[in-house]
Amino acid sequence: MTSGDDARAAPPPLAALLRGIDLLCAAGAVVAAVSAALLALILITEVIATSFLGWSQPWAVEYAIYLQCFVLFCGAGWTLRQGGHIRVGILLQALGPGAARLLDLLGTTFALGILGFATWALWQQLLRTVEFGSTSYYPMGTPLWIPQALLTLGVTLLLLAFFARLLRLLVGLRPDLGAGYGGGAE
Repeated sequence: MTSGDDARAAPPPLAALLRGIDLLCAAGAVVAAVSAALLALILITEVIATSFLGWSQPWAVEYAIYLQCFVLFCGAGWTLRQGGHIRVGILLQALGPGAARLLDLLGTTFALGILGFATWALWQQLLRTVEFGSTSYYPMGTPLWIPQALLTLGVTLLLLAFFARLLRLLVGLRPDLGAGYGGGAE
């Protein structure tokens, strides 16, 4: 099932909301992919510069750390929709479709609570960072709101992806594009 299948199976406003969240999560995945490519380029450059030229780039460690966070969090919402997050699949397969769907609903609701708190806390931290004008302690002195903004947006996208998952579960749509457990519309 693709995101377009939601459009045929869900009421138009819900289908538009789900499509919008899927598009935002896909954009986050693009940020994660670009971050992964930049991270690889930085690390390769650092290894070559250190090994063959005997000098290190003072910014490499700082930006490698930021890029790792972007890779991890910006693509997490898209990964959830693809069915790529770790879950106890053997348990879901051992249960009947109704019990597996109920367990999925409970797990998704729990994740929404945790992510809701994390998202709220990250937005508060980002606003404080902007207010205080905090910069990194590394030599580049990067304004910390920049990496914090991407991290916060990545976690916000994951929250939205779990919200879309909950909506899909509630209306009987397939919650992800992975193998699944047989619950929801196929």
